[in-house]
Amino acid sequence: MSTEIAAADGMPDDGEARRLGHACRSRIRNNLVWYLFVGPPLILLTIFVAYPTFESFRQSFYRQAGSELRFAGLDQYRRLADSGIFWNALGNTALLGISFLALVVPLAVVIASMINRLRYGGAVLKVIYFLPQLTSSVAVAIVFNYVFQPDWGLLNGFLRKLGVDALPQWLADPRLGLTGSRAAVTILAVWAGLGWFVLIFLVGLQSIPIELYEAAAIDGANTFQTWRAITLPSLRPTFIFLLMTGTVDAMSRFGDLWALGGPGGAPARSLQSVVVYMFQVGFEAGDSNLAAAIAVVFFMLMLGVTLISFRALLVKEFRLRPRRRRRLAS
Repeated sequence: MSTEIAAADGMPDDGEARRLGHACRSRIRNNLVWYLFVGPPLILLTIFVAYPTFESFRQSFYRQAGSELRFAGLDQYRRLADSGIFWNALGNTALLGISFLALVVPLAVVIASMINRLRYGGAVLKVIYFLPQLTSSVAVAIVFNYVFQPDWGLLNGFLRKLGVDALPQWLADPRLGLTGSRAAVTILAVWAGLGWFVLIFLVGLQSIPIELYEAAAIDGANTFQTWRAITLPSLRPTFIFLLMTGTVDAMSRFGDLWALGGPGGAPARSLQSVVVYMFQVGFEAGDSNLAAAIAVVFFMLMLGVTLISFRALLVKEFRLRPRRRRRLAS
């Protein structure tokens, strides 16, 4: 009788209510499993990323007055704007990052294309090129310090045997040039990071459909024409990924620059990047508030560079998206 009344009123009967309750409990259990997986990383992200970021923003508006903090507004940012050392570190960061990407990207494309065409030995070459990526940046810097020492270094010793009189000063020359300190650390960065770029380009090359190359061969295209017309355009997503991630990595270098030039970026602050300068201010000078302001400025710069790069590199996709919507609508 109650089942008939419930059915007449449009309400679920007892069996249907039990089924709905069971489905609801099952859905809650499934969601709970996902929360258990997502929860620990979210907690770690909050503790080690979100909270330090918020604390850096907060401390950048204060100054240390004895044993207490006092609100200082934008004073720390004004100090940075008037600091020639900060602008020099910012210029070094941009210069080293652009130089690194300008060398490593085309070199990695060529090497990856050559390895991809090999029938034998490709796996061995992949391991050889990727080994520097697994090595500590400080250990690599110590080895390159021996290589680039002006007086007793390995490279200048080799040049001396070849009869070169005007030997490059390398790590002792702060001037801009092909043989100065900035050039030396750029060579170090290219050597250490080349394997990662080669490996990612190889993944992109192996994802290109073989039918495109077969059609090009039927049309009579030679190797260079195929590489220029098929390989490079097909690698566009790989270029975008590596340029964006490579920009972030190149601008946040610390270990090798600190090991070669110290906190002061010797010689003459030519190796002092923004991150190295932040370390010097925060840990050597003990000015944590100014170091927090440097971190905030660097964070905003990196965010701006990432957004601009994303928009500039994906401009074709942004332009094609409305057209695709119109086609789908029609």
